[in-house]
Amino acid sequence: MGFLSNQLSPQNFQDHLLKTLKVICQEQVQQPDNQVTVTLEATPTTPVTATITPLSFEAIVDQDKVFNTWLLEVTVTDATGAVETFEVTYQEDAVVCPFDLNQWPGQTIVQKHDVEFRIIGDPIVDGDDVTINFVINYCLVVAKEVLVRVNGAILFC
Repeated sequence: MGFLSNQLSPQNFQDHLLKTLKVICQEQVQQPDNQVTVTLEATPTTPVTATITPLSFEAIVDQDKVFNTWLLEVTVTDATGAVETFEVTYQEDAVVCPFDLNQWPGQTIVQKHDVEFRIIGDPIVDGDDVTINFVINYCLVVAKEVLVRVNGAILFC
């Protein structure tokens, strides 16, 4: 005992505006020659190991460039097992996209995936300071929110 009707009949079709993302730049990024220095409470016993973990990032888009600022967690462990953890803000070099990213209207969305912070060599100890050299690898996607007009029927059952 159901109500049957042809929901896909022409009178049920109408225009709808859908919000979606239009990708305007997609780049595989490798930022070599990065360096961060942290100051420990006491001079560490060598050898020293370090890890870098990205916690978050903020991106600023200006014409054809994306400027990224990372919040990093840096953990340093010395030979005695003493561990110190720091939160460090790091500004990387600008990423250049082949298009003017401001030429399209709408909100700019910046996404990164496959992010890898790879430490290069051993940390450099200079008194209480430990310097860590690293490479950043990731895929950068810059998109704009756009409206798309679609003619379709909304099924109700």
